[in-house]
Amino acid sequence: MPELFSDIAAAVIVLKGEKQEFYFNGAKVNKSSLFEIGSVSKPLFALLTSQLVNEEVWSINMPVANLLDKQYAHHSYSLKQLLTHRSGLPRLPSNLKPISIDDPYANFDSSSLLHALVAPNNSPGQYEYSNYGYGLLGWLMSQELNMTQANMVQDYLFKTLNMTDAKLALSGTQHTKLKGRDYYGDEVPNWHFNSLVGAGGVLASPQDMASWVSFYWLKSEQNIKLTEAIALSLSPLNNDMAYAWSLGQNGSYFHGGKTAGFNTMVVFDPKKQIAVITMVAGERDAGSIAMTLFEQLQEKDN
Repeated sequence: MPELFSDIAAAVIVLKGEKQEFYFNGAKVNKSSLFEIGSVSKPLFALLTSQLVNEEVWSINMPVANLLDKQYAHHSYSLKQLLTHRSGLPRLPSNLKPISIDDPYANFDSSSLLHALVAPNNSPGQYEYSNYGYGLLGWLMSQELNMTQANMVQDYLFKTLNMTDAKLALSGTQHTKLKGRDYYGDEVPNWHFNSLVGAGGVLASPQDMASWVSFYWLKSEQNIKLTEAIALSLSPLNNDMAYAWSLGQNGSYFHGGKTAGFNTMVVFDPKKQIAVITMVAGERDAGSIAMTLFEQLQEKDN
């Protein structure tokens, strides 16, 4: 671990079937340490979308405009296109003007989101990675379920996936005890989210991540609907993506996440029941490290 991360706080989780192995770097890191997981929040929120689709509350091909007031009828892209970054929505809303560049999403509330939706969007179909799109997705689900996003993820995701430490990095709330660091090793402020929390606002511990990812092959006998939704969330929506997960080689799935001071990567193979998760409180390439370790794990499994 020290040779990979030097003096940066980090965790590596290796999953093999029911076995969970944890490796830590830094005196303050343990199974319950909270990390900003950034865009790895997206497949977590997409899992809730798959629950709504599985229970036929939503349809994967329905226009997102069906979920909005008439003044937003130009949002004619489908739920599938929203999930796969092909909605035509830009990376960020045009009216996102941070009060502080150190915390860019903190003050973008629901009224700001609704104002952003008035603007015309590009024609759907072309890939354009969109934090805006996943922020909208989280907000739409909270409207459908008539819940705050915090209560929604607590009831439908964190509780059911045994993510006992996890929470949302909402504006005005306390944050991680670990300090994220920039390229120069200097501490940077934590990020907070408001209406766009679905884009990257989950805080999770190594144990949370192990519990969540294990569900992709360890079926829940107590919650059949969850098991069905998890299977659905891994079904390809096009040649490149499932429900937020990117499709890797040989049946693997992956997604990375980055905030100002944290880097996270998840890669797993549900058929082989193996995974590697890297969580770093600093500027280290969590993606390359996770992929290298995962390839080594695959070779051992063959």
